Amino acid sequence: MRVVIDESIPGGRAAFAPLGDVITLPGREIDTEDVSRAGALIVRSVTRVDRPLLGGSQVRFVGTATSGHDHVDRAWLDERGIGFAYAPGCNATAVADWVLASLAALHANGRHVLGRGRAGVIGAGQVGARVARRLAAIGYEVRICDPPRAESEGAEGFVDLAEALACDVVTLHVPLTTGAHATGNLVDAAGIARIPAGGVLLNAARGGVLDEDALATRLDDGPELAAVIDTWCDEPAIDTGLLTRVDIGTPHIAGHSIEGRLRGTAIIARAAGACFGVPVDWDWHASLPPAPALTVHEDLAATVLGAYDPRDHDASLRRLLRARPVDRRAAFDEIRRECQQRREFGFFTVEGAAAGAAAAGLGVADPADGGL
Repeated sequence: MRVVIDESIPGGRAAFAPLGDVITLPGREIDTEDVSRAGALIVRSVTRVDRPLLGGSQVRFVGTATSGHDHVDRAWLDERGIGFAYAPGCNATAVADWVLASLAALHANGRHVLGRGRAGVIGAGQVGARVARRLAAIGYEVRICDPPRAESEGAEGFVDLAEALACDVVTLHVPLTTGAHATGNLVDAAGIARIPAGGVLLNAARGGVLDEDALATRLDDGPELAAVIDTWCDEPAIDTGLLTRVDIGTPHIAGHSIEGRLRGTAIIARAAGACFGVPVDWDWHASLPPAPALTVHEDLAATVLGAYDPRDHDASLRRLLRARPVDRRAAFDEIRRECQQRREFGFFTVEGAAAGAAAAGLGVADPADGGL
């Protein structure tokens, strides 16, 4: 059997080898000819999977090594009887690390005081729940907005969108969905206006959940709102005008830790094996580099930035501003590929008098970190 996979999926050849002949290709370039004789297709979020791609193929299983799946037409796959799997939670820890590191970078830049004030976490699935725990551990008063969970679990413990947006830190972690709890343009001009002066807005969800034009207008009004954006509308053709206005911009890599990507590979490889009745026992831990050491400082922000500083990825993304407009789509993808994959905080070794506090802030003790 031929297995076509996105070349950016780490460990892909070894993980999917038990299924047959593995073909690796750039995710945005996978086309109908590539999949025409394939039995399985393994992608990431840059590949749109639907009838135009697979209509004439023999594909019997589709897997996306990502925690979201809005790039996959699941209804059509179901109609055709094509198996499907995704990897919820595989990069949740990495995104929580990104949020903490972004706030630490704003702290270092004098734009925010780390650990102070109220934090509104919008979307409390696997990612948002980790973010909420991490922020509470370092002193924020956390407010969680998740209407689907509130509907199914009861309203206690949840706030509405307006209250979440009124917090000092607002961080977005919802999928891009339609239907009863649609999230398209969830944070519009009125919502952005609710964020108080001196506040922070972070988006590591999907570009479509945030009204970027309204955000640009708010940022043009003055420096009283700090913005950190990882997911953008119309990727890879992102709005470079908005990029010039935000404090920190990263190229959709909030979840791109070594551990998170390997977890995603392992989850999908096992699901594909189950679909075809082929044992797959690839161990992603064996592919990890040695645990790095981290110097612990009394200042938590300095310790966090020693593990990961998103300002490095911001500097990489701003290379788009020097590229010709016609070249920016390709340049965005190239920057994403070049961005050094980071280690999750829970995989560092920490020592020193402040190691206990650092571990709590970094999430080392989070029981959800470190495994599948």
